Amino acid sequence: MTKVIKSRPPAGKATKKAGKDPVKSAAPDVAGQLPAAESAEQARLRRAQEIVNGFDLPPRTKQFVVEYTKDMNGTQAAIRAGYSAKTANEQAAQHLAKLSIKQAIDAVMNDRIEQGIFDGDMVISRWVEISQANPNSLTQYRRVNCRYCWGEGHRYQFTPAEMEDAKQALADANTKRALDELPELVWGDKGGLGFVGNRDPHPECPECWGEGVGRPFFTDTRKLGRESLPLYAGVKQTKDGLEIQMHNQTDALDKLARHFGLYKDKLADAVEKSYTREALEERFAGAMQRAQERQRQVDAERGLGENG
Repeated sequence: MTKVIKSRPPAGKATKKAGKDPVKSAAPDVAGQLPAAESAEQARLRRAQEIVNGFDLPPRTKQFVVEYTKDMNGTQAAIRAGYSAKTANEQAAQHLAKLSIKQAIDAVMNDRIEQGIFDGDMVISRWVEISQANPNSLTQYRRVNCRYCWGEGHRYQFTPAEMEDAKQALADANTKRALDELPELVWGDKGGLGFVGNRDPHPECPECWGEGVGRPFFTDTRKLGRESLPLYAGVKQTKDGLEIQMHNQTDALDKLARHFGLYKDKLADAVEKSYTREALEERFAGAMQRAQERQRQVDAERGLGENG
């Protein structure tokens, strides 16, 4: 192995060569080469690391945030940050559910927006994730049993706490009635105990006709997985209550379709081609597959770059 020995001229003596004045130059590295200029990717990661270092997070968590902001792939970010591949998906879900980590991610992404830094592959990957996410895993409209569905004789059914409160209310009422010399009211269990709010309706319930009652349901956003997280855009308080906001899937599909040239500029061309629904779906599926393959290639390239 060749050793490079660095030396300095004696103090107070200037170095001259061929009658020329000495000039300042960049210091060579150990291989005798000038250091390579920092790439845009390296600058972006360095900036992300600087921002994340300002947050009070464990070292590996900071690394996860930096890795996640590369491609918004939680599982791969966890693996690149040093977590086991077997638990990477679970670790990513737990990390992304924490407010402090979300704030660190937002800080990095907002900085990139302000700096005008965008990665084309990252944007396309994000569109794909949004377009393929399942809205039903984020918010649902459920039809559940009414109070009479599963009660004895299809009578009103209590929870344990409700029955206790009802008995206490009856006792208080009878105390007052006794002072007024009125006959005592008799307790009746009605449909008994056992009401479970998320149970399916009874198909023969005479009160709801087997249709139950409708209720909105929102998933705990701290526990969102990859099938729903790309859609989530926050919660809004309205006069009617909370509203889950979601990114527009149709808009994401439209952007992907335009990116892959699935639209024709002229209607005449589209009519002439006479694409069937099946042909269009097949063509779009092929474009989506190519986009996902490109994302995998980018992930692989980045992985090789980090390991090499």
